Amino acid sequence: MGYGMGRRYRRSLPFTTNMPSIPKPSPKILRIVMTTEDDKGLSSLIAARFARAPFITLVDASEGRILNVNVIRNSIASLPHGAGVALGQWLASIGVDVVMAVTLGPNISMILNQAGIRVERIPYGTKVKEALARLGISA
Repeated sequence: MGYGMGRRYRRSLPFTTNMPSIPKPSPKILRIVMTTEDDKGLSSLIAARFARAPFITLVDASEGRILNVNVIRNSIASLPHGAGVALGQWLASIGVDVVMAVTLGPNISMILNQAGIRVERIPYGTKVKEALARLGISA
């Protein structure tokens, strides 16, 4: 067997994601995630690429009103490969209910589907506030 073949070969990943540990919201709170081009919160433009976007905007809402907006830098975007899988697993671990995106790759789509996370497609050029209005959530 050549290099990379057989049971002895173990692939080690020399990089870390450094994504923050965020507690899951209570069952009454809807957690929505969008990846964005900048860190301007509700005024941010939603990114065309999901897992490789520079920022992640998390919105917690209840009864049609925004409770909290949190923007974090997407350290997963710089991974050499597997960004969609890593981001999908992280989103599931923080209790995301809805993902709003322009496009999604097949790997992250599969993970979100398996985790029971609803996906809403939105057109490119949409701002976070406009996307939330499509779900009936006002600022």
